[in-house]
Amino acid sequence: MRIAIPTLGTRKLSNKVADTFSRAPTFTIVSLKDLEIVDVETIENPASSLEKGAGPIAARTLKNKNVDLLITGELGPGARNILEDFNITTYRAHIGKKVNETIEEWKKLGL
Repeated sequence: MRIAIPTLGTRKLSNKVADTFSRAPTFTIVSLKDLEIVDVETIENPASSLEKGAGPIAARTLKNKNVDLLITGELGPGARNILEDFNITTYRAHIGKKVNETIEEWKKLGL
């Protein structure tokens, strides 16, 4: 399973969850196998500085990275619909938490 989290920075598991999906500066992508972290990468969000149309570009970026789940703070309805069309599930995150804390919280919920 591949999980994407919109983040601030390039510190991988120490990155903090950004306050928005489509204009977050980076995405931290965590690969899990049997609920254990096997890989972490941080990529730049090509839509972060766009004035319009950021949601579809950010969503396509995650699709191209084979993401299964997006854990995010704010998510607009347009982006949500596109993510659903791409079969990317969404889960609500707490803005400002670290990526590793966010993943652990998600795992505890048994999702």
